[in-house]
Parts: sequence; structure tokens; C-alpha cells
Amino acid sequence: MNLEIQSRLSFYRRLEEVEHKKGISLVRHIETGQIYVEKVLTQYDKSIYDWLQQSKLPYVPQIYECMEEDGTLYLIEEYIQGITLETYIEQFGCLDLDAAGRVIEYLCRTLEKLHRHIPPIVHRDIKPTNIMLQGDFKKGHGIVSVYLIDFNTARVFDAERNRDTELIGTRGFAAPEQYGFSQSDARTDIYGLGVLLNYMLCGKLIRDGIYADHQEVSQIIRKATQIDPEKRYQTAEEMLDAMQQSMILDEATDKVSLNDKSRPAWTRFLPPGFREGKILNMVVAAIYYIFWMYFCLTVEVKDHGEPLSGTWLYVNRFVYFMMFIITPFFWNNYLDVWNYFPLVRSPKKIWKLVGLFLYTLAWFFLVMFVFVIVEDIFR
Repeated sequence: MNLEIQSRLSFYRRLEEVEHKKGISLVRHIETGQIYVEKVLTQYDKSIYDWLQQSKLPYVPQIYECMEEDGTLYLIEEYIQGITLETYIEQFGCLDLDAAGRVIEYLCRTLEKLHRHIPPIVHRDIKPTNIMLQGDFKKGHGIVSVYLIDFNTARVFDAERNRDTELIGTRGFAAPEQYGFSQSDARTDIYGLGVLLNYMLCGKLIRDGIYADHQEVSQIIRKATQIDPEKRYQTAEEMLDAMQQSMILDEATDKVSLNDKSRPAWTRFLPPGFREGKILNMVVAAIYYIFWMYFCLTVEVKDHGEPLSGTWLYVNRFVYFMMFIITPFFWNNYLDVWNYFPLVRSPKKIWKLVGLFLYTLAWFFLVMFVFVIVEDIFR
């Protein structure tokens, strides 16, 4: 272990070893007293942990340190206080439809973000021990939030591969393609969700029997766990829609929207400043948008000292609109647009900042170039 890694890890004092075989320990920061989880991994994809550290997804443990040396990854990540779904079922028995739907909704929201990454990130190990629950469990209910943990077996989708080269997953929860039949993709996690839903409702794996007390839910489980990935739900959103249409998520959806830090799915389409519902952000954003809208609608443009009017005045105003209204959408990663651009998707802030400036300048030049071409042709 080099000096830099030793120095950064020296701020954390080990409290207890959680899983020796997996290299997982509880540690306490010597200055703040905050408890974290330390992981020493030999099987990992560093690019995934770099992205998780940068993206700070809700309901995924936050990554605070991510250091690599000689095929070993050293992580310091958020300690999630709660119990695993496996422990919950052992203590309180199977979940009812409302609680199971609630868990699946949280997981679908999280998987949506992972699968939208370019290329998609596939968790590949959806199972009860990798689901952390928070809430008041004294009476066997009261789930407040659901975390997806353990990305040790996660990988990014590679379109050039025909099948998985490593047989990784948990027997009973792993999709057929994880055993080398084809390559894992987003539908692999859909299979895991289907098995998990069945397990939560009746305590059985698919091979031992499918939940039969609710016909529509049974159909959802069957479709999600088809052997052929083409016959499954193709996205987490599609599976979530099916559950909402089956009516089992009516009550659960209301609860999630009140407590879910990621907010309802439709809010991702709101303009920057309005997506998180914070008053200050919305006020600042509204002032920005109103100012530039007013400017673009009223600015006077001159050509050789003479004021423009008519069509070309509005064309010039539209150019200003495109240059300055679109910019905050890009700078705030609207609809995860950064995934499509090198530099800005880098976990290093300096490269991200360089990328933002370069792409903004490129956008300005592109708009002006198109405007000049149009003006040259039609004017």
C-alpha cells in the first residue's frame, strides 16, 4: 500500500470486521466520529465506483474514498443504518403487496439511473442481502427507504461481447445469461427484480413456486423472469408501469413520493432549478429564465448601423435564445446529457470543468456558424 493510500486511510479507525472474506469493516473517522464502511476489493470495476462517487445517487451508499493499487480497490463508503431485506423477512415474515411494491419501486427508480448510464451499468446481484431497509420495524412494517448496496459484481454493458466471461451472481436470483448463455444487460437486473418480488411475497425462489394470490402480480413475476431476455420487461420503467397499472402501487407510490430523495420520475423533465423543489434554486432559476426570455424578445439588433426588423430581427433573437437558454441545461446535466460527452463525465472535477467550458464554446460557435450559413443562403 503506497503512502498516499495509507495517509488517507489513517483518518479511519477500524471498529469491527463485518465480513472477513469480503474485506468489509466498520470504521470511524478519527476527527468527526462519523461511522463508515471500509471495503478492500479484488474483484471490481473501478469506473463504476468512480461514477457512483461523482453522481451521488439517492438510495445507493455514497462513496467518499476510492483508491486503487496493484489490482486492489480501497473504498470508504456511507454506512447505512438499517436491516437487510433478508433479515426483515426472517424476523417478520413475507411482505404484503403494499410493502413489496414499495421496495420494488425504490429499486426500479435506482436501476433507471444505472441503466441510463452510457454504457448501462448492470448490478447483476439483486437479492435480499443486497437490499437495505430503513424505518420503524417494531411491528413488521413502516419501511421508509430502500437502498441498493454491494456493487462488487456490477459491470458496464459491452455491446461487442456475446456473453459473460465470468459466472457471477447468486444461485436462484441470477438470470440465465449470467451462466454464460449471453451477455448481461439491463434485463438481467429485471430478472433479479422478478425473483425478488416473488421471494418477498411468498418466500420462494422461482424454481420452488410462483406467488399465486394476485393474478396480475403473478403475471408480472412470470414476465420479469422469462428465460429469454427479449420476453422480459425491457426496462425498469416498463416493469414499474406494469405494477402501477396492476393497482398494487397506488398506496405505496404516495408514500415514496413523500420520502424519496430522488422525487417522482416526471420531475426529471423539469428545467434546471426546479427539479429538486428547493425554493432558493427555483427563485434563482426563474429570474434567469425570465431575464433571458425578456432580453431575447426585446433586444434590438443593428446591421451596418441600421436597426433590423421583421423576420431577420426574430431570427437574431432566436439565436440569442439558443445560445443562453440552452447553456444551463447542459451545465446542470439535464436528462443525464453528460453521459454522451467525454470530459464532462470524468470523475475528476478539473476535466469536468474544462469539458463544460469547451462544449459551451463549441455550442456558441455552432449556433453562430449555422446562423451565418442560413443568413448567407436566404438573405
